[in-house]
Amino acid sequence: MGRKKNDRFQIGNSSGHYGDSETLPKQKTHIEKKMEEIPKQYEGDIRRYKNYCCSTGQLIGAEAMLDYLYFSLTEQQVKKTTWERRLAAIRKYLSVIHKIDLKGQAGVAYELSGIRKMFQEDQYAHLTQVRGKSALNKKELMNMLDCLPIRAKAICLVNLVTANRPSEMVRLKISDFDLNNKCVHVYLKKQKRWHTKRLTPEVTHAIDVYIRAYHLRPDNYFVGRVYKNGRYESTAISEIGYYKALQQWTGLTGYNFRKSQVVAMHAAGADLPTIAKQTGHQSLETLIQHYLTVSEETIDKYL
Repeated sequence: MGRKKNDRFQIGNSSGHYGDSETLPKQKTHIEKKMEEIPKQYEGDIRRYKNYCCSTGQLIGAEAMLDYLYFSLTEQQVKKTTWERRLAAIRKYLSVIHKIDLKGQAGVAYELSGIRKMFQEDQYAHLTQVRGKSALNKKELMNMLDCLPIRAKAICLVNLVTANRPSEMVRLKISDFDLNNKCVHVYLKKQKRWHTKRLTPEVTHAIDVYIRAYHLRPDNYFVGRVYKNGRYESTAISEIGYYKALQQWTGLTGYNFRKSQVVAMHAAGADLPTIAKQTGHQSLETLIQHYLTVSEETIDKYL
């Protein structure tokens, strides 16, 4: 005989504690709380939307959102990617704070579709252009990083060789590194899975020097935060904070490092599966389209 529909709540042990009357409400509350969170990266876009409503005397809602998005395109002429991010941020804000669900509003969807089509018009076509981060000569980049202070050098070298995303760098802990085997275990937030990446002897040495200099423990965050007096604090800094740190140290971003590593491996003769193994890419197509475009140096050789 098959199990009854509710038997799934009894799996686990004889007492049936999994999914009992106490656990389920807590689980539901936890899930609902997570769904109500507004990502930090939306804060700026939400603030600008609220300022627009205030300056135009409009009530916060779907109508003001449509006006603001139209204004963003026609007057501010923001990039298509920026426009889409603004839409996502305002939708989340209206849903969480004002309990306005836009999914069932056909009129809103119709107008959004119309604004999106405007990006295809000649006068706005330039707003759809996407320019990726540039790849740098890896040898020259390594020489530059070698001159950085101990902490900055270790962090930047890890970011370069692993081709980690910012979201992966800020979550790394010292315990994730296996220096003896020259590897690091990285949680790929975008893909919700763990992945092991290789390290070079030069990078493992820089990490070891950093750990000793700052007396880092296994449970400490690798990047963390360091105050002006040199005091280290174990905390998962924001991706924006990490971006600012890289800009201060090198004038570059994590994606400059990521693309530089991909291009360097490809130029050295690595095939796509090998590159994807190190970077954590699931899609080889994405790797080709966004990271392995023909370089300007290659074109110049044939001009």
